[in-house]
Amino acid sequence: MNVMHPPFVHFVVALPFVALFSQFTYMVTKDKAYSKAAIRIIGFALLVSFFAVLSGLNDADRIVEGHSIVQEGMDTLANHKLFGFLVVAVLLLTTIVKWFAISKDSVMLETVSIVLIIVVLMTSLYQGRSGGSIVYQYSGGIEGKVVMQRVSESKK
Repeated sequence: MNVMHPPFVHFVVALPFVALFSQFTYMVTKDKAYSKAAIRIIGFALLVSFFAVLSGLNDADRIVEGHSIVQEGMDTLANHKLFGFLVVAVLLLTTIVKWFAISKDSVMLETVSIVLIIVVLMTSLYQGRSGGSIVYQYSGGIEGKVVMQRVSESKK
């Protein structure tokens, strides 16, 4: 039972990088097309993050149900779940602030948008790191025989 998120979850990390580039370009050039591109990219990242959380909740249930994670990984799994919701919340806030920035033509809100995009990046990068440790450090979602082989090898 190898449980892994679908590959599209990587877009939750990649899209905010592109949005940050677009937002920085807007701040330098003042060309509204870049600001509008940034909100579309962040909006798409928000949509993808909803699907990532849904698939993550399903994967976490299967990991816990099958006990295919070493005990120390349970705390990391709970933290990963919490940060999944946090990423969605920050993306939602960023989308709303960005929308107001464009509709009100507010330089201050555009600046707040950059800060929020950076926060999204930091939380999603942390999220990805903890997800990797669930699999590679704590064997979450890895078949039981592979986990037992790892445990026996670590005792040698």
